Amino acid sequence: MTGLIKFQDVYRDAIQSLFGTNPSADEMIQAYQHAHETGTVSVQTGGGTFFDLFAKKGRDEWKEIKKLLTFFKEQGITQSALIRGDFLFTYEPQSYDVIRATVFEYAEMGMNILQNFHGMNDARCLVGVARAVKEAQEAGYNIIAQGTICIEDNPNITVDKCLEFAQELVDMGHQGFYLKSASGRLDPDFVYDLTAALYDKFPDQPITIHAHSTYGEAPICYMAAAKAATERGKEITMDVQHPALSGSTAQPSMLKMLSLIENHPDAAIRENAPQLDIDAIKKDMKLLYEMRYIYRDSEASYNPELLEAMRKARTPGGASATLRGISGLEANLGRLLGTNDWDKIQIAIYEMQAEILPDLGQPTQVTPYAANTTGQAALSLANVLQAKQLHIEGESEEEKAARIEEAKYATLYPGMVNYLVGMHGSVPETVNPVLQAKALEQAGLSEPVEYILSTERDPALPAAYEAIRAVKKWPEGRIKGPSVVPEPTVRQAISAALLKDGVTHVIKCANRENTPQGQPEIPFFARPPANGNRHIKTRADGVEVPMRDSRDAVAAIGGRSKLQEIAERALHLKQIDDDLYHFPQGEEDLKAKWREGNIRHLAKLVDEIPSLLKKAGFFEGQIMHMTSRWRDDNVMACIKDACDNKGTGLYDHMIAAIGNYKAEARLQPAPSSEASARMPRGVSAGQPAEAVYIPKY
Repeated sequence: MTGLIKFQDVYRDAIQSLFGTNPSADEMIQAYQHAHETGTVSVQTGGGTFFDLFAKKGRDEWKEIKKLLTFFKEQGITQSALIRGDFLFTYEPQSYDVIRATVFEYAEMGMNILQNFHGMNDARCLVGVARAVKEAQEAGYNIIAQGTICIEDNPNITVDKCLEFAQELVDMGHQGFYLKSASGRLDPDFVYDLTAALYDKFPDQPITIHAHSTYGEAPICYMAAAKAATERGKEITMDVQHPALSGSTAQPSMLKMLSLIENHPDAAIRENAPQLDIDAIKKDMKLLYEMRYIYRDSEASYNPELLEAMRKARTPGGASATLRGISGLEANLGRLLGTNDWDKIQIAIYEMQAEILPDLGQPTQVTPYAANTTGQAALSLANVLQAKQLHIEGESEEEKAARIEEAKYATLYPGMVNYLVGMHGSVPETVNPVLQAKALEQAGLSEPVEYILSTERDPALPAAYEAIRAVKKWPEGRIKGPSVVPEPTVRQAISAALLKDGVTHVIKCANRENTPQGQPEIPFFARPPANGNRHIKTRADGVEVPMRDSRDAVAAIGGRSKLQEIAERALHLKQIDDDLYHFPQGEEDLKAKWREGNIRHLAKLVDEIPSLLKKAGFFEGQIMHMTSRWRDDNVMACIKDACDNKGTGLYDHMIAAIGNYKAEARLQPAPSSEASARMPRGVSAGQPAEAVYIPKY
């Protein structure tokens, strides 16, 4: 047996989970030119927020999608897209004509796999996409629907229920299973049991597993799935990221997963490791790190207290990257909480989310349920805080507590109402009946509704076409003229149907009046330096010296991509010290070895700075200015800014660790080459440890 374990590169999810879908298609393409050479079997290039957020950022969503799909298609890559069943890329179910048109447009552009999912695993919500894919196949397109099973550590999700749902997926024509955990909250024993049961019942259906690394559980569960697969001689595909985009709220690094596979105690797993091209992976390291630096403020900072609040709320990987973009949320809750600390605001939201999840029936934390749950948590938090601030004369403590509790659901988030009354599909039996009654009252209903299949909904495209045609030109004289878009395209009609204010957006794009969002402003020191010979100053000895600043220093050590690499390594070091990662039984010493390797690499990077500055033409005085004396424009201050942007105190933690490492090294003999040789194959000394699953089976 060889090659049973494969990797899928989920590039789309890194852009969504880490960067809040802020980069443009051109930026994404420019940063990742060699994805087709790395050795992954496919790349996820679409779906998720890669539609509505393109539009919200002022971009023409179809042009962005076409650029991405065309580029990767020309590289010969199998492409996949994550699609929310009847909801497509939105938060509400759509009619079949919109679904079919969307599927055909994606098939035409070169999409090969649609990972078709519904958060509550309700097969009724997947009928439209499955049927549309069948029709696209009959029309000659190379496209399949992959049946997605949403999983997490959730009382609503059991192996038996997943198997029943899997049968429905197969009966609908799906090919293969996609085990998706947006929260990354998983139990490895459950993953092993489910994977094994799926292979045993559906031996011809390949499986892909997807989980976020937010809480350090993804690698454990990937290895559990690999164990179940290789025991049966079956293929398993793991969703991974390029190393420069891995970890945090995204997926595990492809290199770290490779190292775990190649060094696993089970020979069947080791012998089935995928073949990656390390040189190809390195080619895009610089530009991907640079993009991560540019959009660093969209990424969640590392804060153990925040992470624990998110873990208890089962917060998905991408939620924290998009939460801050909700208009007015940060300011309003900050005022009520008496703080402008974004981490503290998030902690309060997620603590409320964990509190209300049982009342909501424990909906799986994936779109749209995750967004609706967090939206409700923010509303409930605001209501509770306002109730606490209200003083009522003569009110007893018991009365006040009851009033505050009642205020929790004084306002229901619109998407939560639709979920509770059945408009979004299945509603768990454990939903608080009082809360559901309130939702029914707010919706003007007497009882929960039966979910309407997409194929039974009224067509929406005719109205979309008509709404676009109805927008008229206003020439001089203010007499309404002909339509701005007299013959709308299918894509324009889809956008008008799917997007909020879709017609207005379509007209703006047609008139080229849309304003695409630009890149965020970055610190002065991270910008490209001006001409190297600017501001020539002549010393007393007649030597002409170019005056240099922090931009030149940062460029000399490797630019903002190097700042980001150092920051990522500093973060991994802190995570190791915080015991975020788990290590296999019998190999607990890996923690110390991998920690030392990371510190050694960081120490080397820091120690090389003076020589790099000298190589770049800095004079001795300039080098001292940039390295020896602490100033705001000192190169070490630039590194501190990059590190502490990833998490408060990371720079000081890194410097202290390097100092302790050097002090210990002076007291001990130099490490032998044998120690280096014991590092797992495929892992450099600087790579952080990740969890390894040692199965009990």
